[in-house]
Amino acid sequence: MRVKIKHTIIFTLLACVLGPHLYAQNYTNSTLCGHTVLLDSSKKILPWKNNASNAYDHFLRLRWNFVETKVPMSPGPAPRSLYPQYYFYCAFIDSANVLLPDMWMNDVGEKIPNWFESALSYYAYTGDTKPLSITKGLIDYCLEHGLTPSTYSWPHFPQTGADAGATEFRGFTTAKRFSTDDVQVDHAGDIGATFYRAYLFYGDTKYKEAAINVANVLAKKISPGNATKSPWPYVVNMHTGRVVSDYGTNWFGCIRLLKMLIADNTGDVGAYKTTVATARTWLLKYPIQNGLWVDGHTDNLTQGTGNLSNMSASNAALFIADFTDFDTGWKTTLPGLIKWTEDHFIAKSAPGEPSTMWGANLVSEQVDFMPKMDYQTARYAAQCATWYSVSGDEAYKEKAFRSLNWVTYCNDSVGKAFESPVSKDVHSWWSDCYGEGPRMFYHVFAAIPEWAPAHENHILYSENVLKDIRYSDKKVMYTALQKKGIDYVRLSFKPMVITLDGKKISPGSKAGSESYTLRELGNGDYALQVNRLKAGKVVIMIE
Repeated sequence: MRVKIKHTIIFTLLACVLGPHLYAQNYTNSTLCGHTVLLDSSKKILPWKNNASNAYDHFLRLRWNFVETKVPMSPGPAPRSLYPQYYFYCAFIDSANVLLPDMWMNDVGEKIPNWFESALSYYAYTGDTKPLSITKGLIDYCLEHGLTPSTYSWPHFPQTGADAGATEFRGFTTAKRFSTDDVQVDHAGDIGATFYRAYLFYGDTKYKEAAINVANVLAKKISPGNATKSPWPYVVNMHTGRVVSDYGTNWFGCIRLLKMLIADNTGDVGAYKTTVATARTWLLKYPIQNGLWVDGHTDNLTQGTGNLSNMSASNAALFIADFTDFDTGWKTTLPGLIKWTEDHFIAKSAPGEPSTMWGANLVSEQVDFMPKMDYQTARYAAQCATWYSVSGDEAYKEKAFRSLNWVTYCNDSVGKAFESPVSKDVHSWWSDCYGEGPRMFYHVFAAIPEWAPAHENHILYSENVLKDIRYSDKKVMYTALQKKGIDYVRLSFKPMVITLDGKKISPGSKAGSESYTLRELGNGDYALQVNRLKAGKVVIMIE
């Protein structure tokens, strides 16, 4: 991730990419990350495990299994040694199959939101709560060790970075890019949204209070912005209030937090509505029109509008796909953002790196750091799949398929990630490889349920928080915790009855009422879309 790490990478490029004809038109016996590359008759890449309906599922399970079973504790002394390495370090170094912590920094503001969202989706998809328990620990640690005091200009606000190994989060300072208490406001908003979604899931008011504190600061600090200044500063010193960087565009986590609070009539709703309207007006007027999607993640200090970043543009696309009323021109915006990524981060590459491999488009991260990366490629696949589901244009389905297939090779056999398998000097970051990248698979499943496992029951995606997941052969049950949502489900049976809080939902797509649509996938499987106007318990059953 991010600006190139100066120390030498331990595993070499050849450990990940082998075969003398990798970039040539001879595809015989090529391997990627130690796996033989599987190709179809047109010499385009197939998933690592060949059967697409199981390959993506296999990838997701491997990644969480690695987090659960393969990560060593942090080096001492205590209390650091009491926690796994991902608590205090951004990435790992593989030294002869021993994981060592990367000493660059700790990207708290990216890791916590991405892991929690990935864990929520995985829980809905499988019913497995273990990843959520892991991410809850990260959130709780942030509450205790990563918020500013009440005396600060930006009070009770989350730190988004820390020095590697630091057990108290005070910002990323060791590279001399930032000062103590400098924060990326966009990622702090992402953490705020995570706090509120944790409250919805767990019901603990400490999360709600923390979320409201973040929202109140965002509402207080908003401004109209202009072509060179965003509505919130991209980087600010939370202690003094000094603006460090004026311009950023990754504001969809902040907006998501505020929208959730508005929907639940929680906090200063009037101020939140005004804040969302201000941010929306600016986004529609500037980056959605001029394409200046800029951020630096949590370790790169950007100034001005020059450091284009795929994350901001991709987050815009995925948010607008979930909330199409945000942008009345969404049917132009969504394919436009795919083209934007293709122009800036697929066609362009780090020196010596390919833009495509075996028909898969590969995606770079930001202008300041152009290696091709698995999680950015997964983002692109999610956007293409989503647009295919709207447009029916098979070209986007093909793009999604090949790029996601390439990502499936970026594991070893136990789930150890290779984030940039065609790059040198890039370590595998916890936030990217085990949060941000896997999250994208659920967007793909929602768009193309045929790629989820056949003859199994899975909730594929919901933007809403779901809990009380129960799967059986002929029944799926869950509780939706937010009003107005769409839940995407793949079923191994044809449902005859679907209820919300005991009341039957009717088939069709009638405006102003709960409804569902059902599509046959073949061989007894079905894709179900449940359209809700309220929270409640959903039961899907055969009779």
